[in-house]
Parts: sequence; structure tokens; C-alpha cells
Amino acid sequence: MDKILRIGVFITSHGFGHATRTCAVLNEITQSSNCSIDIFSTLPSWFLKQNILCKNFEAHYLKTDVGLVQKSPFVHDLQETINQLKDFLLFRSVDSQKAITISRKKKFNLIISDISPLGIKVADQLGIQSVLIENFTWDWIYCHYRESHKEFDKIIESLRTIFERSGLHIQARPFCLEKNSSLKTSPISRRVNKSKEEIRDALNIEKNSKIILLTTGGITKKLSFIERLRPVDHCTFIISGDFKNIVKDHNIISLPMNSAFHYPDLVSASSCVVGKVGYGTLAECWSSKTPLLGCYRNDFGESEVLRDFANKNLKHKEISIDDFERMNWAAYSLFSLLEDNPSPNASPCNGAIEAAEYILSFIERN
Repeated sequence: MDKILRIGVFITSHGFGHATRTCAVLNEITQSSNCSIDIFSTLPSWFLKQNILCKNFEAHYLKTDVGLVQKSPFVHDLQETINQLKDFLLFRSVDSQKAITISRKKKFNLIISDISPLGIKVADQLGIQSVLIENFTWDWIYCHYRESHKEFDKIIESLRTIFERSGLHIQARPFCLEKNSSLKTSPISRRVNKSKEEIRDALNIEKNSKIILLTTGGITKKLSFIERLRPVDHCTFIISGDFKNIVKDHNIISLPMNSAFHYPDLVSASSCVVGKVGYGTLAECWSSKTPLLGCYRNDFGESEVLRDFANKNLKHKEISIDDFERMNWAAYSLFSLLEDNPSPNASPCNGAIEAAEYILSFIERN
């Protein structure tokens, strides 16, 4: 395509997994197309700058979704979620109106939404072709809470109607509810840029030390009981969080979330990833064949789907949230995953490439 393809992108800010997925797809699209990209979300600017390769992109800090209101990485507030959804789904907020105004002015050729209902709503209102990328949609998630919170009933129907308006529907494996009309892809992950050796050298990690990466997903949490990791001296533990600088203390490296290190490079260089399992973590462990010692939210519908995929396709062991937070896994669960048995074979195809091809074909047809 010789002309500039103008794409508006609406991403939920529920963790980083949706954003990493969409950024991976956008980077594949820009490999073969001259694009300008406008991203609507409340994601931090450093995250977008690190993960969008296209130089011609602009970020708009606007609320595009409610999702689940989180108290912590593992606890959400259903009543506050309902309260915010009732207001948000009127689409009368200042942010919603700004999104419409900007989209009209930019004259997008396409709007992509990773489960943001606002993106589909704006596209529908302005007559712009839209693409929905998902492994779940919020109406499906909220169905799990409708018995205890009847107010979700109308919200679910409203969201279902909105999501059904997308022109192209892409489901990224592992998805929660298969739709016959959708196009399916392999798990979507970002590309690895640096070798394991380059990461070791950059972080000054000894060659015989196994790298263990701890994660709480895109929702940061200060981890206690870190001292329990110190006796495991044949491992180097990388903890990504709200740190100002990179600090190495014996066998523990504290790494700022907005450091210069590309997160898929860290995953690929690790002997094991430990922590909260979301879509992004799962997909990048799968892509790099990195063992996963994961904990899951028991009251979140996606968890069972991710757990099942991990059991079948990764070298994987489950731990409880309490064991993760108290670092009990360092004494026993970790060692079985550090044996030199190979991980199950990963698919040779990254779903980001498949999704990009689907989207470019959709644009050509329309």
C-alpha cells in the first residue's frame, strides 16, 4: 500500500496483556504498510514508546474501557465496576466525546479495538471499518458475576450488542468463547530482539546462574518476603516493579517497569517465569518455550482457559496466590521446572503475523 493507512487503536488498560498483543499486531502491519497510528488508552506513555515501532504514532490518554476495577493484581471490586460501567456506557463522558472528535478529525481508514467498547462504538457512529481483537470480551467475563450482581444483566446485553458491530472479529488463542464468525490466530506475542547472552551480559548475570523472572502482570504490587529468595544462590531473580533504578542485591535484581529492557527478551532469557498468569505472560512464555510457574485468579473466567492451555502446551506448574506472595515456591515448586527436560513444542507461527494478514486483507476488500 503506497498511501498512508490511518489507524485508530482503542486498547483496554486492564493489565498490559491486551496492549502487548495489539502492539505486536500493529508492528507486523507496519512492516508492509505505510501507517499513521493513534492509540487511545490510559496506558503509560513509556509503554507505548517501548512497544510501538511505527514512528508516526500519537497517544491520546483517554479512558476507553472499565473492565474490572482492581484493588490489587488479584482482587477486584464488582460493585465499583458496575457503578463505573453505568456511567461509561452512556458514552457521554468528556473522554468519549474527545475520542469521537479526534477520530472524525483524523479520518481513520480503520479502527482496531482490543476489547474496548468505545472503539467499536466510535467506529460505528462515524461509519469507519472496525476490527475486534480478543481472547475474551467483557460481556462474557461479567456473565460469571450476574447471579450475585443482577445489575450486570443490562450491561452484558449492551456490551454484546456493541461487540457484534465489529466488521472483522479476530480471536487469539487461547480464547474463552469461540465465535463461528471469527478468524482465529495462534497466541499473539511480541518479537524477541536480543539473545539470552546479551541479556545476561547487560544485567551482569553469571553464566551458570539460572534467571527467574517474577511478574504480577501490568498491575504492580510490592512483593514481600523477598529475603526468602536469597538462599537460592544458584538462581538470579529479576523483579519488575515500581523501582526508580536498576538495583542488584546479591542474587536479586530490581528492575523498573519502564527500563530499557524489552520484556519479551527477559522472558526468553529466563529459565522460568513465576507469578500471575495473564494473556501476555502466557503467550510470551509459549512463544519462547519458557517454563511457567503460575498463579491464577480463581474468580476470573479467563483463568481456567489460560490454565488449561498452559498445562497442555507449556512446561507448567501451578502455585497458589498465597504461595507466590510469600515466596514459598522458591523452596520446592521451582526445582521441578528447572530440570533440563524440554518444553512442549511451540507453534512456528506467531499469531501477530496471522492477525496482521487478516487485517490487511480486510482493508483491501473494503
